[in-house]
Amino acid sequence: MIRLENLSKSFPDGDLFNNVNVSIKRGMRIGLVGPNGSGKTTLLRIMLRKDSPDSGNVQVDKSITIGYLAQDIVAGTGRSILEEVLVAFPEVRDLEGKILALSEAIAKDHDNMDLVDKLGDAQHRFEALGGWNLEDKAKKILSGLGFSDDKFTEPMDVFSGGWRMRVALASILLQEPDILFLDEPTNHLDLEATIWLESFLANWKGGMVMISHDRAFLDRSINNILEIDLKKITLYHGNYTKYTEEKALRMEQQRNAYRNQQKQIKDTERFIERFRSKNTKATQVQSRIKMLDKMDKVEAPTEQNHAMNFRLPQPSRPPQNMASCRNVTKHYGKIEVFNEMDLNIERGQKIGLVGHNGAGKSTLLKMLAGVENATKGAIRIGNRVSCAYYAQHQLEILNPDETVFESIQKVSPGWSENEMRTYLGSFLFTGDEIEKYVKVLSGGEKARVALARMLVNPSHLLLLDEPTNHLDMVTRNVVERALIQFSGSIVCISHDRHFLNNVTNLTCEVGNGGIRLFEGNYEYYEWKKQEEKSTESPKKKIKSESKGKANYKERKKIQNRLTWIEKRFKSIEKEIETERAITKNPDYTDKYEMLEQALQNMNRLEHEYLELMEEQERLLAK
Repeated sequence: MIRLENLSKSFPDGDLFNNVNVSIKRGMRIGLVGPNGSGKTTLLRIMLRKDSPDSGNVQVDKSITIGYLAQDIVAGTGRSILEEVLVAFPEVRDLEGKILALSEAIAKDHDNMDLVDKLGDAQHRFEALGGWNLEDKAKKILSGLGFSDDKFTEPMDVFSGGWRMRVALASILLQEPDILFLDEPTNHLDLEATIWLESFLANWKGGMVMISHDRAFLDRSINNILEIDLKKITLYHGNYTKYTEEKALRMEQQRNAYRNQQKQIKDTERFIERFRSKNTKATQVQSRIKMLDKMDKVEAPTEQNHAMNFRLPQPSRPPQNMASCRNVTKHYGKIEVFNEMDLNIERGQKIGLVGHNGAGKSTLLKMLAGVENATKGAIRIGNRVSCAYYAQHQLEILNPDETVFESIQKVSPGWSENEMRTYLGSFLFTGDEIEKYVKVLSGGEKARVALARMLVNPSHLLLLDEPTNHLDMVTRNVVERALIQFSGSIVCISHDRHFLNNVTNLTCEVGNGGIRLFEGNYEYYEWKKQEEKSTESPKKKIKSESKGKANYKERKKIQNRLTWIEKRFKSIEKEIETERAITKNPDYTDKYEMLEQALQNMNRLEHEYLELMEEQERLLAK
């Protein structure tokens, strides 16, 4: 469908990528990955012909249709969100009006066959365009993206930018183009909508190119990875996890090849240097010099390691009880969010808030931060407990006319310039970059500024609403590690399941006016909910959480062992092939000890393989 031929692109401060040759075929669902600033969005726009390459060509089949969701906030209109989604089908809307008018005309003139024929033609065309179920499909997609039925008729311009992005996405999905281009589609989705979208995209039959930093989302919705790294673009087959495994394998192979070649080069150079002056070795010396000149040099393996490197400021030891909610009721007009809700947050707890859209996750976080007041009840922060709040729209409250340096300086009085530069350097702002104005920063850069501002002063309790939005995967990893090492407590909302699984140790389900706590991370919560759904006996439903957690840990242990066994099978097969190659090599015919050792190794490996097969069968039986 789309072919990139010898594509190159550079900016004034350097090259983005060179000599790119990639073909995107029907059925390829591609995740475009790479660090912030590597050129992902630029490459996406070049494919869409919204930007031009410096050299090379983009060949797009003439017959294909394209859907594109950009990162830009969508403007509001006076149309309802349902009408906004259906506006991409003007012929269907026109035919609907025409069918209604013809039906009314026929009701007044039953014998007018000309009107009857026109109605039949209109209905036939309407059916061919899928008009009869188009509105139902639109409602289904809107529901999946988090809109309740009563919102379908509300005008689009009353919704926030994030919700308008969902409407734009619904319109694109409804059109079913041949190829989708999605730039960070989950940034404005909650966890429930993210899970729905990944399921939708996993069954997408057309092509797709998507930028996303959500590993779990990529794993479940794409089948290829296109990586931009160190100005090179590489296509990997499989999901994100397979890509990381294959990349690690390629890097190891390249390291070995590089080390071996470097040893060969040094040995050859030593030979040349040693025998250069001896006439009897002149031929051999010249031969080795020519060999070095003709040798295809293996490049030293390099990786993109330009990432944040910081530890969160650690607070003083806080009291055991960090915060509490007692009989908290929260209303927005007639809408009840919480009804006499109780919650205790203790030292060392790292809580992930989950629940359907509108359940009250952000409201709970705002009440704990003091941004919202409870309608009734008491919210208390522990004595001498300091809080820091990272809002979902934290980027929007940054002053666009301040520099990065000025933005941090405002919240760090008394710091020297050297301390400021060192701190900003840990957030990847070095040299002249600290003089950049906030208004020219990318979304990822703004997110780093917002995080840096929040983390200047040590806090006992971090309240985080989507802290990893706009951050690339390398930066997310660093933030995750810092939060894992953080000695205080955390309450967070995130649609990134990898983040929730790594950082949190408690999951709090918000909904139906209250909360329910699960003694584990999101993976445990997901397993526990699935177990409850599949439980047949009512008696089993009253099992204690602790017993459920023990069962979960045992099951997880078995699953980890099975995964290891599968990997070991592959390793054994490769090792057996290596030993078999030795036994079949004619050069080793007279090397009896080597052949004997190879046969013994094969027997040992085959015995290990059989033992692992038996263990695998026992574990699967459990």
